[in-house]
Amino acid sequence: MKFTLENVDAAIASGTAEIFENTVFMEVLPAPEGTVFDPDEAIFYTRLPVYKPHPAMVGLVIPQSLALRLAEAMMMREFNMEDDEFEVHDVLGELANMLAGSIFTHLLPEMDSFELGLPECRVLSSANQGQEWDNAKPHTFLLEDTPLLVTWEGD
Repeated sequence: MKFTLENVDAAIASGTAEIFENTVFMEVLPAPEGTVFDPDEAIFYTRLPVYKPHPAMVGLVIPQSLALRLAEAMMMREFNMEDDEFEVHDVLGELANMLAGSIFTHLLPEMDSFELGLPECRVLSSANQGQEWDNAKPHTFLLEDTPLLVTWEGD
């Protein structure tokens, strides 16, 4: 099945709002054109391969400060990078899983199972921001006034 750009864009917008608003109770808004990350802040890049029903790669790009807030909201405790980086990666991997599932549920509501790969999460310095997802279509949102990027690679 080939998806159209319009259905993918709509599914990403709906899936992103659904996951973040229902999971961490944070409102998701479309970002104004030209919204960029703070170049001095490290970012987390999490990507998740989707194998079935349609091959794709879903990515999540989040500034470190927002990643910590998301981890705190999901785990209901304070986090810091020195002690909790692995757990932050785990939380972002779980968010990527939920996001991919939600996007595909919006794209293919009749499907009830998906085959997802394992999420990969890493911290990037400002020097290499953007290079990792050059081949993906970016979708920029604001989550509590902080940029959040959802990327999509697939037909």
